[in-house]
Amino acid sequence: MRLHFPHGEQTDVMLREGETSLGSAASNAVVVNGEGVCPIHASLLFDRRGLTLIVREGAESTHLNARPVREKAIVRVGDLLSLGNVLIAVKPDSDQYITSRIPPTSSPEEPMSEQNNETRYRMAPPKAVLRGVSGPYFGKVIAIAGRLSIGRGNDCDLVLDEPEMSRRHAMVEATPAGIWLRDLGSANGTYVNGVQVRDAVLFTGDQLAFDRNRFLIEAPGTPTRPLGLDVQDISAKPRVEVTQTLQAIRLDAEQSYKTDKVAEAATAKPGSPWLLIVVGALIAVAVAALLSSGR
Repeated sequence: MRLHFPHGEQTDVMLREGETSLGSAASNAVVVNGEGVCPIHASLLFDRRGLTLIVREGAESTHLNARPVREKAIVRVGDLLSLGNVLIAVKPDSDQYITSRIPPTSSPEEPMSEQNNETRYRMAPPKAVLRGVSGPYFGKVIAIAGRLSIGRGNDCDLVLDEPEMSRRHAMVEATPAGIWLRDLGSANGTYVNGVQVRDAVLFTGDQLAFDRNRFLIEAPGTPTRPLGLDVQDISAKPRVEVTQTLQAIRLDAEQSYKTDKVAEAATAKPGSPWLLIVVGALIAVAVAALLSSGR
């Protein structure tokens, strides 16, 4: 993840594992100068659980997606922080991480063959919803029944009467093959995880932003956005991140490897050095047992 300053106060800052301090003092990892920014204002803790905003005592002018934060808050990719009058967007490592290759749409009135009709019933689309995390729809859940049109017009399924919205702005489509964001000719596009896009492949946990309205994609049973995805190929395998769980798996694999080696020694062919070592060990154990019983 990285910190992006929309108003150009400084260049983007990559977040690494551990705690990153923010404030106006030169001792901070990220120096943020602006009205209302304290010398030691806040920090971002990045670990295996995710990203956490920690507000320091006395730093009152701190907001996450326009909602005040007093002590701590969970931060997601796409969120907008404000320290005093300085805005900071949390974005992926690269804007190209949001894949825009989506299949062409088909008309809702398009007739379906009998074979396609059977496929539709056999492969039902995921039960996806948009959950409001900021703006007038905060806390509300909007179901995506196949297709959900979004815009300023009253004919849209989700009406967002905001200055930046077009009359028919975008559409979210949940299909058996995936979840897509389709632009409907909007003037300003849509933000997915802080990246301004037109069309995009969506995953559960992604954040969509339309002006001050922010929504999370929730689709139980579907994957979250994989880390390290090759942005040129949606089918590429994700990069494996080293975690404590992965380290434990590797330790188990090493132990299994050692056990296999012992088994190979026990079944080695005559004349093999492994066979001589095993036989010698057995003789030593037998001699020790005889000496012990003769005492």
